[in-house]
Formats: sequence, structure tokens, C-alpha cells
Amino acid sequence: MLKMLAQFDVWRNSNEAHVGTECLLDLWKRSKKLHPYMFYMGTDFRKIKAPFIWYDILHVLDVLSQFHWTRTDSRLIEMSETVKQKANKEGKYTPESVWRAWKDWDFGQKKQPSRWLTFLVLNIFKRLN
Repeated sequence: MLKMLAQFDVWRNSNEAHVGTECLLDLWKRSKKLHPYMFYMGTDFRKIKAPFIWYDILHVLDVLSQFHWTRTDSRLIEMSETVKQKANKEGKYTPESVWRAWKDWDFGQKKQPSRWLTFLVLNIFKRLN
């Protein structure tokens, strides 16, 4: 829902958008203790992957970074640092989880850096800076 709200000026700064972003940021802050069904931010959530279909750290970062008021929030910064640490020495990102349906795409394997995944991550970081 937040992903959709972010696309429309009339909704981007709405109360609903603020409540939704706060909910996700609070879940991140309390992720070690709070494990709501389907919205648990555990180890699988923290694995970077593409495309943005699943509920995972990159997808959440992509959505939250579209709201200007979240960009300086310490919880979002911590989430982005978690992803930054996953870069290799060249600043590229390798998928940590894949779905076999995407095996023919560069993000459908876990052995080499993915140009597409790296692009997605860098696009998020560009928005945050």
C-alpha cells in the first residue's frame, strides 16, 4: 500500500503514509523482539534479492526511501547500513536469496555480483543521499 501511496502527490504526505512508514520503521527497531505473522524482519528478511516482489529489506528500503521524512530517520539509516555492509570490495552486490523462476536473470543466482541488484541498491542509496 505504501508503495502505491508514494506514487501520488495527493497521498504521498497523507496521514496514512505517515502511519504506514512509522509502522515499518518501528517493526525494524523492534525486529529482534517483535515477530508479527508475515511481517517478521528476521534473517530471511535481511537477505538481499530481486525483483521487488517479496517483503524484504531492499523492497522496504526502496519504498520507505520515497518518503522524504524517512530519509534522516535513524532506523532507516540503520537499515541502509545493514545493506551497505553486504557490498563486495568493488561496491557490487550479490543476491543472497533467489527464486528458481528467475534463474536466467543475473539476479537469479547467488555466486556472482548482479548488475541489476547492484543498480537497485545504488538507486536506493542515491535517493537517501
